[in-house]
Amino acid sequence: MPMPKRKTLKKPVKPVKKLTKKPQVVTPTQTELKKAYQLVTKDLFNKLVKAKDEERITVGALGALGAFYKNERKVKSGIVPRLKGGKFPRPSKPKLNTYVYYSLRFKPAKKLKLELNKALDKKYQ
Repeated sequence: MPMPKRKTLKKPVKPVKKLTKKPQVVTPTQTELKKAYQLVTKDLFNKLVKAKDEERITVGALGALGAFYKNERKVKSGIVPRLKGGKFPRPSKPKLNTYVYYSLRFKPAKKLKLELNKALDKKYQ
């Protein structure tokens, strides 16, 4: 009769840990920060100048931070201009000066608005 084989005890195999390199965080220098700031401001300046009336200019990737809205506005002055010699014109409809200017409005994105509100809550509670 053949002899039964003996079972040998195997040592448990430990899983091999993969070595992962931690990314090194490099803090930018003052000159790098200044160049980056200048680049961003020039880009935003050019976008605002080239934008047409009532156009939306997004800030961040796909408007992640928010958007600027550029609108042209007209205002008629309530001040009646005087004629030569310092006299007021006749009371019948004097010609008022019209002033035209651009207004910029910033509307923050929802995430940015929530974070700003959280910061205010922490500050005042």
